[in-house]
Amino acid sequence: MAYVGEPTAAHIITGADTTNDLSRDIYIETLEAFNRRNVFLALVTKQTIQSGKAGQFIIGGKTDGSNIDEYARGSQIDITDVDLDERTIVLERPQYVAKRIDQFEERVAHYDVRGPITNMMGESLAYKVDGKIADVVWDASQGAGVNAPLVGNPGPNANIVMTTATGTAMEIGDALAEAIFAARAVLEENDDYGEAVAVVSPRDYGYLVQSGQAVNADFTNGNGGYDTGTIMQVAGVRIVSTNNIKGATEAGKDALRGLVFTQDCAGVLELIGIKTNQEDQIDFLDSTLMTAYYAIGAGVLRPESAVAIMDA
Repeated sequence: MAYVGEPTAAHIITGADTTNDLSRDIYIETLEAFNRRNVFLALVTKQTIQSGKAGQFIIGGKTDGSNIDEYARGSQIDITDVDLDERTIVLERPQYVAKRIDQFEERVAHYDVRGPITNMMGESLAYKVDGKIADVVWDASQGAGVNAPLVGNPGPNANIVMTTATGTAMEIGDALAEAIFAARAVLEENDDYGEAVAVVSPRDYGYLVQSGQAVNADFTNGNGGYDTGTIMQVAGVRIVSTNNIKGATEAGKDALRGLVFTQDCAGVLELIGIKTNQEDQIDFLDSTLMTAYYAIGAGVLRPESAVAIMDA
């Protein structure tokens, strides 16, 4: 019996005496690793479907009160239209990772690497998903991948350029914090008062911690610390770090330093969440095949709800 596209056998040990023992934590450990490494998925709008190949996300038009009328006694009220549109996000083919456990070497080896293997499977899927959504948030900030906005809705935002991208860690941190303040102002000028988040690289996260004001007791209260190397927020914007800030390689992203956005900027359509399987393969002397996969799609919803911070 042949398996198309099957992975090269891995020389690993699970620490279990039987394949039944092996099944106990595959899903839990893979999912935990996925959730630890994935950043963007929890920060955008998510919709789950049970079947189909696409999903609709409803987008409302911006209102400025011009549809409010004064009532005249004895007159019939006027009905005004509601500006609604939709973005359609199409599912992609399932993305998967597969590993085989050799039964003989599993029993011969004297160490346990099942945890690292399931951890790696979850991290691999998380890296893929994270990069995909990072690309979509970037596209939103640039107004790419969408039709024209609804009448009355803002278009894409101009990039925020840092005042400096060089100097001491404090100077860079101050410049990045200043840019986050500016990005938050842009979102609120677009009437987006949702919970905003700034996603930056681990290096830039460290610069923010070393900023002269971001965790300074004279300017903040319980916002992290130089000793712990953490920072909670700047300008009311939650700070998150990831190595996937630039996602896949795309033109124009070399100078990207951060993305500030609300969940309205992008959507994720989920048909199949993280799912794991395992099966005995008797034609490989009772080896065990482990797979983990998902099926999602991602797309831009509101370009006005994302801002990119770029190098000076």
